[in-house]
Amino acid sequence: MRTVKSGVGYSDTTDSVAAGRQAAEKAMSYASAATSDFTMAFCGGNHDPFAFLNAVREVVGDGTLIGGMTVGVITNEKAGYGGYEAGVAVVSSNSISFEPIAVGRLDDGEMNAGVELGQMMAHQTDEQTKGALFFYDSIKSEDPFAVNLGSQLIKGVEQAFDGPHVPILGGGVMKDYHWRESPVFAGSEALTQHASGVLIKGDCKVHHAISHGCEPASDYHTITNIDGPVVRELDGRPALQVIEEIIGAGAGQDWQQYSLLVTLGANYGSDPYGDFNEKEYLNRLIAGVNPEDGSLILFESDFGPGEQVQVMRRSNEQMLNSARQVSENLLGEVKNENPFLGIYIDCAGRTSGFCGAGAEEGAIVQETIGTQMPLLGFYSGVEIAPFMGGSRALDWTGVLVVLSE
Repeated sequence: MRTVKSGVGYSDTTDSVAAGRQAAEKAMSYASAATSDFTMAFCGGNHDPFAFLNAVREVVGDGTLIGGMTVGVITNEKAGYGGYEAGVAVVSSNSISFEPIAVGRLDDGEMNAGVELGQMMAHQTDEQTKGALFFYDSIKSEDPFAVNLGSQLIKGVEQAFDGPHVPILGGGVMKDYHWRESPVFAGSEALTQHASGVLIKGDCKVHHAISHGCEPASDYHTITNIDGPVVRELDGRPALQVIEEIIGAGAGQDWQQYSLLVTLGANYGSDPYGDFNEKEYLNRLIAGVNPEDGSLILFESDFGPGEQVQVMRRSNEQMLNSARQVSENLLGEVKNENPFLGIYIDCAGRTSGFCGAGAEEGAIVQETIGTQMPLLGFYSGVEIAPFMGGSRALDWTGVLVVLSE
């Protein structure tokens, strides 16, 4: 018997106050709830985050609230990334709690912020804790451009938190494709250089699955010179030169489009030359290149010297097939439970408008998960989920989360 009340609302009006109010009112109406114990709220980068957030709070009440500004929003029936989309999810329950955790100063060091976040988790986690969900500002600075490294944030969390295994899920919010600072929502505040989340506790389960979308395009190459996220050499040669030879690029290549073509992938499966299994690969987006010294700049800094990597080709067909398989498998996993909320954290590069796919990959999640429960998703800068024995920051993925009684 279902005891949790939940709902999702959507708006794409250009007025930020109206967008917040409309999305929140629709969510509350769908849930048939007077107030919300837990609220997730996302709005596009053209909105005023403070006006939007205040309008949402007026409708849902003073319960725990997280979210942020994002490229776009996905709900059960609507989706878009034009800059004015807004989505709100609400949950009301007497048996499940959502305890807030938040940390700032990401620009002073993601590792330090992660340690502080991990200490909070260690203090608040008990036998009823089923998972952690948090979002963070993806952009460290706009000029010069730099991203907040999710891998370092997670490393700090795991360094400080040595308690029972708690799946960590979430992602980096990114307000648009122009790489501008992107506020996260923490209660009644909209804050940049912050991470904001919740510990999920009580009579519930937290299910998750990861949708990938890359295929190997080369044999293995060894990282021989790397400095944080900057890959200087592969096999003792300039990294860019090695990749040029593999994909057939040349001096006329528009390097700004590099991330549209390839990633670097590490295979963590037991047999490096076995059948391809996307679940065994960790892919890293190429955020930029330096033609002068032949280096690559990755979105994360968790590859090290000696790492065996392959050049990976982005495959829209693989991406769409993976999204469907993951969604259908997760539905089968919860068929004997009472799922009350689906959450989709979807790489902003996977939108049809960006990657050129013939269909919206988010629509597949709507057709599957979205027909069975309230669904709220957003287009992210980085995704976070348990992967190969520990939580990891991920690139070019869709992380699907289902909460059930």
